[in-house]
Amino acid sequence: MRRISLVVAVIIICSSAIGILTYPRYVLGSSEEDHHFVGAVGGENEYNRGQAPEDWWGQIEQMHGHVGPWNVLGWRIGQAALREFDTKWGRHELDVICYVPIKTPYSCMADGLVIGTGNTIGRLDLRLAEVVSLDFIHVCIRRKDGTGPILIFRPKQTYLRHIDAPKPEELEKLSRECSNMAENDLFEVTRTMPSEAKK
Repeated sequence: MRRISLVVAVIIICSSAIGILTYPRYVLGSSEEDHHFVGAVGGENEYNRGQAPEDWWGQIEQMHGHVGPWNVLGWRIGQAALREFDTKWGRHELDVICYVPIKTPYSCMADGLVIGTGNTIGRLDLRLAEVVSLDFIHVCIRRKDGTGPILIFRPKQTYLRHIDAPKPEELEKLSRECSNMAENDLFEVTRTMPSEAKK
């Protein structure tokens, strides 16, 4: 009898563990149907009428603690995305995934994307995904409603190598340089239309 009770207890514990391990895909902003993250809903309600910072440089400095070229690169990509998708800062209509090595200074690009778009990690409309080297750094952006293209912002490798591992005394110079460079010297944009995208 004890052996049967022990087997039943083990089955119950294992079943609970499996349920716990698989449950998170249905919460934290993920869709039960598609099993992908969906962030906060955009719109014109009072919580989504964010005001783009007038002093974006100062906002990066306040949020991040300093301004570096990776922050500014993220801000430039975010601004280009708002223009390309014809949306406004803080509307939360876009889904942004930043593919970087998960260490500084590369991850600093995410804070620039926050200031550039108004999207945030907490709202699940800005996420980090890990890549193994500079060669694979890119930012994918699409509309949350699935309409239109996916835009892939791929920073130029020559530029990334130029700003890789900057010395503290070079941060401001490199950041100002990034803020003034032509977009096509910083990154290239690829448009792709997923087969499941709504036309």
